[in-house]
Amino acid sequence: MKNLKIALGIILALATFCASAQSGKIEVQWLGNAAMKITTISGKVIVIDPYLINNPKTPPEYKKLEALGKVDLILVTHGHGDHFGDAPALAKLNNAPVWGPAGMNQSVITLGILPAELAPRMGKGGTIMPFGPNIKITATHAEHSSELMWKNPATGKDETHVGGEPVGYIIELENGFKIYHMGDTGIFGDMKLIGEYYKPDLIIKTRRM
Repeated sequence: MKNLKIALGIILALATFCASAQSGKIEVQWLGNAAMKITTISGKVIVIDPYLINNPKTPPEYKKLEALGKVDLILVTHGHGDHFGDAPALAKLNNAPVWGPAGMNQSVITLGILPAELAPRMGKGGTIMPFGPNIKITATHAEHSSELMWKNPATGKDETHVGGEPVGYIIELENGFKIYHMGDTGIFGDMKLIGEYYKPDLIIKTRRM
């Protein structure tokens, strides 16, 4: 497969990856664990798995959510705290939707963590075009668990809720450049099919903490 493949370890070393394009530049910035910030050619900012404030791997300057600047959209691969983490706070700060597995976001709405307009449901295989036809985001299969941990404000106790099925994301940007964020997935056979079908240019595989 004639693609550029970069694992988290390489991104960790590079900190920021830039892909040149005829009409601009794409920036992919690693923010610790699975957290990524993607700035598209048209300046849209997509943040994936924003576990930042309590993440020991996050650069100190980004432990304040305001340091990210304006965020247009948030993607969460599954309900574990080191991925869902600061998504609600970041969504409220920017009035930006958190797209995530349908079961996870249903729990988020039911528990009152976010209003429905900031927690749209997304199923595997579904494609959204949140900024018009030039940027497409598709949820792919992933293999691991996805419980949603929540501290009940009434009792102060941690509770475990439905987190839906975990996903990865294919993010196709304005110039056709494709990023495959695999999340925490274990190895499964259809990775080959995903690679052949979507032909990603950049592959991000995070390691579990």
